[in-house]
Amino acid sequence: MMRKTNFIDILRVIVVFILVLPLFLAWIPMECYSHLLAENLVKGNFFRNLVLSFQELSITLVSTVIFAMILSVLLGYLSVLSLKVGHFLANVNNAVESVPSILIALFLYAPVSGALAKTSHSKSTILSLVVFVIAATVTVLPEAVRSISIPLADLYDKKYSVSFRSYGFTKNRILRVLMKMDIMKASVKRVAAGILLKTLVLDTSLGYVIQCGLGSTGTPSHTSPGALVAANRKELLLGGTNPEWFWIPTALLIAVSVAFLLILKKDKEEA
Repeated sequence: MMRKTNFIDILRVIVVFILVLPLFLAWIPMECYSHLLAENLVKGNFFRNLVLSFQELSITLVSTVIFAMILSVLLGYLSVLSLKVGHFLANVNNAVESVPSILIALFLYAPVSGALAKTSHSKSTILSLVVFVIAATVTVLPEAVRSISIPLADLYDKKYSVSFRSYGFTKNRILRVLMKMDIMKASVKRVAAGILLKTLVLDTSLGYVIQCGLGSTGTPSHTSPGALVAANRKELLLGGTNPEWFWIPTALLIAVSVAFLLILKKDKEEA
């Protein structure tokens, strides 16, 4: 049984590594393998746009998971440390969850859409990234905070509060000790995997919606594989000469999504 489990774990790691390769291959200079591609993939800047979109996606994922994880752990910790903070955050989280994530992102983009179109490309890219990271963080925080606060509160209330208090530990010190336990480390890992998956879905959805609705006049510096899919959707219609321009970014997005799902599933099995 142990050998079978180890084999499955190793196989899972290999599969996940293969599926997330697009995020890493995007950073290899295009000249290294562009000559290996078919001519119809290189022409029309399709391949260049594909590489740039996955470069930006990888930056977006890393930035969001770092920022969101810091806030999630902090707020989850505070919600257990203080009942008033916990009740307040629960009400805020319920309100946020009642609004679709794509609407939150569009609402935050609306005030800066003019600046994105008028500023230089470098400044527009940074501003677009900041806005998206904030939007993605707002949408993932409710579940992320719950996923940390609930097991932490269970550990404190059901198992360790009495024994630690008998040694004179304060609640703050007890919670700091509990955060270092394996069960909390596993919870943090699950939260990170969930944030990655939700960020990927939101990034793809937002890029697709903006491209369909506004095209090149939307947020041009928020390059997204979802926007690339939307831009090439006409290739599937009658008369389209390059349907692979639609299917390649779609397949790569599905591969990365499956990788994050496998990571999340493994973390839940270990919980």
